[in-house]
Amino acid sequence: MRWFARRLFELAMVLLLVTFVTYALLDLLPGDPALTILGPGATPEAIAVVRDDLNLDAPLPVRYLQWLLNALQGDLGVSYRTGEVVSVALRERLPVSLELGLLAQAMALAIAVPVGTWAGYRANRSFDKLSSAGAFGFVAMPQFVLGIVLITVFGVWLGWFPVADYVPLSESVAGNLHAMVLPALTLALPIAGLYTRVLRADVAVSMQSDHVTMARASGLPTSRILTRHVLRGSSLGLLTIVGLSTGTLLGGAVVVERLFSLPGLGRLLFDSITSRDFVMVQGCVLVIAVFFVVVNLGVDILQRVLDPRLRHPVTV
Repeated sequence: MRWFARRLFELAMVLLLVTFVTYALLDLLPGDPALTILGPGATPEAIAVVRDDLNLDAPLPVRYLQWLLNALQGDLGVSYRTGEVVSVALRERLPVSLELGLLAQAMALAIAVPVGTWAGYRANRSFDKLSSAGAFGFVAMPQFVLGIVLITVFGVWLGWFPVADYVPLSESVAGNLHAMVLPALTLALPIAGLYTRVLRADVAVSMQSDHVTMARASGLPTSRILTRHVLRGSSLGLLTIVGLSTGTLLGGAVVVERLFSLPGLGRLLFDSITSRDFVMVQGCVLVIAVFFVVVNLGVDILQRVLDPRLRHPVTV
């Protein structure tokens, strides 16, 4: 319980730090936020009203504290750009980003687990070298370049998948999944390359351990050695990377959602930043930060469940 309480405190401090830094960076942008929101033709009276609503004349710590107190009560404000209630806008767009992230994570694991396991088992062989080159290539390739390539090949040339034609899940499950394949694959391939490299390294080390050597000497089939003796110990490093990437996928989908015209949180954040909609930006950052913190707390708990050494650390 002490560990859990300490982790909660640390993650709460992370949330405070992320939201305050975001608030401060938005405040440092050049120009008058009220004038940017209303446009160059705004009257002095309208500018005064916006400045009063946003409390722009107060010091930064006071404004942040007021925003934080309202956020704790579920009030994230109203967007001046669209007139939307921020909490409602986030609630409508969050499911799209969550679905995209989950599909991308599932695709990445479906690719990385068999490839990384077999590459680690056949370390320094032809398959290992080929998969390593492919993994490095996908990790190094920018997402917008990868997305354009997938759109060109599978959307335009082959016509297998729609391009910028999002179908809500409530209208058609099959249509929704069909439209989400290319966006999810664009997110999945780079992190699949990262997962492959991490898992390959852990499997290669595990293959040299004594208990695996004993299992191989006992004549156990390769499939059982890999699943029962190798993957269980090698999956802890992968689990950590999966947790970190899951949290970042929600905020990292800005380029993909913009490229494929998905009405998700990433696209909302991009549009809000370009229009300097400070209220909406702060709400988006808060949701992404909370999601990141919750996922990483879940990963920490799962690691302690799977690895007894973390629950009972050895003291010297």
